[in-house]
Amino acid sequence: MRSPRSRRRLTGGRVEIAGADVTRSRPRAIREAGLAYVPEERMRDALIGDFTVAENLLLVATADPRYARWGFLRNRAIRRHCRQLVAEFDVRTPSLDTPARNLSGGNLQKLIMARELSGSPAVLLVAQPTRGIDVAASAYIHQRLISQRAGGTAVIVISEDLDEVMSISDRILVMYEGVIISEVDPRAASREAIGLMMAGVAAEPVPQAEANLAHQSAPDRPPA
Repeated sequence: MRSPRSRRRLTGGRVEIAGADVTRSRPRAIREAGLAYVPEERMRDALIGDFTVAENLLLVATADPRYARWGFLRNRAIRRHCRQLVAEFDVRTPSLDTPARNLSGGNLQKLIMARELSGSPAVLLVAQPTRGIDVAASAYIHQRLISQRAGGTAVIVISEDLDEVMSISDRILVMYEGVIISEVDPRAASREAIGLMMAGVAAEPVPQAEANLAHQSAPDRPPA
């Protein structure tokens, strides 16, 4: 997984989770404050391919006294915990000892979700949750995100898939060149209007007819 040094430097503002200021905190402290994170690049940033399913499920809990004590892993408790997660999140794997690299993309994503949600986070940040996975796994991931939201977790989804964003979001924040330019009600806005905002053409939702007209005359600019 990537080093904390790869994070962008803060240029302004504050970050709070459940009232705790984590603006300049280290990753472990941010996690302890209640953040769970599912990154965009599964094998590069979220998993270690040569580690087993069980080892990857435990990556963020090695200091948890339920699974380690006095520097020694509590293997029986770890196996029980991992079996429960694999069953609950429907991770299709030959065994807990299977290297993560042998799993399909959908099962890798479910493995990551299982690990991140096992700590009952206050905030779940998910980037490109269904990129590169099959339809069945995508539907499962969407349902888990909706269930997590219904259970009280603040779920933030970052996605370039407009259909995905509009189908599972309560509200949409559109960014262009790193700046939030508009907040959109997914029940009221069109895909065309949001697409124009993503390209920096419009800062506010526009009616369908206006969106089509603006699309015809929009300058040739790549999306953010």
